[in-house]
Amino acid sequence: MKIIYDDKTDNIYIKFIDDTVVESEEKSDGVIVDYNQEGDIVAVEVLNVKTNPHEVDIPTVLKSAS
Repeated sequence: MKIIYDDKTDNIYIKFIDDTVVESEEKSDGVIVDYNQEGDIVAVEVLNVKTNPHEVDIPTVLKSAS
């Protein structure tokens, strides 16, 4: 797993596997799940972490993406 914070966009990107993203879906306000060709979760992106702080329960997001 790799966690990247981009201070220019104020986003956190949590990458679970190293694969090509072919589809993205916004699961809740400011939380985007990225999928590979097989439908597996590649990453979760949380938008505007400083300007719009909110709690994200990653296990719940992953469960809802299944």
